[in-house]
Amino acid sequence: MISVREARDRAAIRPIKRAVEDQLLDLPGVGAVDIGEKRTAGRPTGQQVIVVSVARKKPPERLGGTECVPPTVLGIPTDVVEERVVLHHAHYPPDEVVPASGAPEGATVFGGVGIAPYRPVTLAPDGADPGGEYRRVGTLGTLVFGHGAAVLTMGLTTFDVACMDDAWSVGDAMLDPQSGRGYAELSRAALSGRVDAAAVMITEVLDRCRLIPGVGAVTGQEGVGLGETVRKSGFGTGLTRGSVVSTDVTLRIDHGAALGVRTRREQLRVVTTRGDPFAGAGDAGAVVVNSDGRVVGLHTAGSADGGSGFACPIADVLAELDVELAVTFRRLRAHDQYAR
Repeated sequence: MISVREARDRAAIRPIKRAVEDQLLDLPGVGAVDIGEKRTAGRPTGQQVIVVSVARKKPPERLGGTECVPPTVLGIPTDVVEERVVLHHAHYPPDEVVPASGAPEGATVFGGVGIAPYRPVTLAPDGADPGGEYRRVGTLGTLVFGHGAAVLTMGLTTFDVACMDDAWSVGDAMLDPQSGRGYAELSRAALSGRVDAAAVMITEVLDRCRLIPGVGAVTGQEGVGLGETVRKSGFGTGLTRGSVVSTDVTLRIDHGAALGVRTRREQLRVVTTRGDPFAGAGDAGAVVVNSDGRVVGLHTAGSADGGSGFACPIADVLAELDVELAVTFRRLRAHDQYAR
């Protein structure tokens, strides 16, 4: 947990950061604005500042005066760090076998398994990448219930994974990227200033399991404190652990030609605590869970090197999708032996 002084300093910086973040995000190469500890020569200074992430740091003399991040903003120091923010889906050619994620096979749906729209996404050529049609792959994070007279069991993932572009529609088929088996269809989705999320209805006669391998049973939802240790189980990098270092991140992320660049505010930043990446390609849609089994966020994106992950606060996700976490086995199918 952070100290009283750090909490006080962050509280003082927060309204100023919110007031200037759009101006900072408009500067060339800026992908995120946050509050964090200033580092000098790679060492922490103990000073809380406005942290600006740029895809590539350049000497000030190579930038115009209006393109540079100012050293202070309204009296608050800034720190410029090199960090390229990317969405954490994965792409595979439609005929390529998707590598096994380590998840057990069988007719069971549970958190951490892969999910992919049946519809391919068309990518433009990019450097060595020839472009063409690809299958977008992400993670089904956990099970949720829809509200209403009929209790529907759904899985949670991201808008970016399930919808991909502006050609999506309710009922779009979703499949297991390893076996190619269809097991769900798109039910609801939200891409807003705080949320990148979707819920898919489980359509096949499969066991539903509220356990997440390596994480355990989902016990509910909770807000998160700075310094809190969390875990996630994603299709891309499996089970990883990290520490929540910010709840103040504002991201500007490119969602492709059809959807454009979008801004998401007050996101969670989780950093790895073990030296390995916290998250990577294929992990979008994984839920971030605390030590009590309570979900705190939905993983959507991260730094290109995987050291940082970004998640939407889970309360915002559930509210915009109008769903609740599946925390009791009694509302799942009667034959759900895994949730007892």
